[in-house]
Amino acid sequence: MVCTGRTTGLIARNGFARMLPPLLKTEPKYGYFPWWPQDGDDWLHPDDVTAARSLIPSGRIFRRDGTDGDFLQLHYGDMTFRIRRTLWQEVRPEGLEVGDWVEVLAHGMLNTPRTGTIREMVWDQYAGAIRYQIRENDLPIEQFYSREDLKPVEPIG
Repeated sequence: MVCTGRTTGLIARNGFARMLPPLLKTEPKYGYFPWWPQDGDDWLHPDDVTAARSLIPSGRIFRRDGTDGDFLQLHYGDMTFRIRRTLWQEVRPEGLEVGDWVEVLAHGMLNTPRTGTIREMVWDQYAGAIRYQIRENDLPIEQFYSREDLKPVEPIG
């Protein structure tokens, strides 16, 4: 007799129990396109070619989440476009997204304390990490920050 309990992660067979690995969540994934993935535009939804060409290739970190028919959905802030599966550089998410409200931590006055929204998320190849640019009072701040420099906050009002 086999009894499987997916909520507990145990499988019992003939009186012996063993742990099963947890079910894997495959979405969302994060990554960037340092190159144009294929010759031509066949990997893009025809309605999204212009949007994709304005953002790719670059170090911008996209969130891949969901599908639309045969296409995967990529998100970058308020922008969404559709692609077919193609090669990209996947990165580990750090818990922040374009549009999130954050506080810049002073870290002993190394940074100017400020609060704003994330306007850009880009891959820093040399550091091997995501860097963030913010907007404060609708003005872009030129400095890039690491995840350790930023604390998520809730907007007031």
